[in-house]
Amino acid sequence: MTESSLTPRDPAGLRAAMASAGLDTVRLARASGVTKQFLSLLLRGHRRCRPSTAQAIAEAIGKPVASLFTPLMFEDSNTEDVEPHMTTTPVLREEDPLLTFEEVAALARVPVKTLRHYRAIGKGPEFFPIGRRLKIRESKARAWIEQFENAPAE
Repeated sequence: MTESSLTPRDPAGLRAAMASAGLDTVRLARASGVTKQFLSLLLRGHRRCRPSTAQAIAEAIGKPVASLFTPLMFEDSNTEDVEPHMTTTPVLREEDPLLTFEEVAALARVPVKTLRHYRAIGKGPEFFPIGRRLKIRESKARAWIEQFENAPAE
């Protein structure tokens, strides 16, 4: 099953569109039916939103959705026999997308705590910081996971 999520094309551009419409974060949040906190995170690029939310924001600003947001497609993985603390793996449809620490843990189907432990003892994948977040290319994360598939059983 495929579900769609939208992210701002350019958070700075979204802020500029807000300003040109004479809206601040509080007014836009009220007009679009979201919280100020959610809108703040969306404007910083830390959150994605549903198409209906993007539509409400675009209508409040007076711009078309396509000029403010870009779709991300996610594929749900098989969730049978997955423990409740593990989520489905979001796979971005890009050439070689950047994944967060949490997305790599979900991709490897291990708890985030386990991935942090592997990283602490030098056996984890090689992440690099972007701002305050750790990122890794999907291809490198998959290569790290494959090394366990090819390793002899202990």
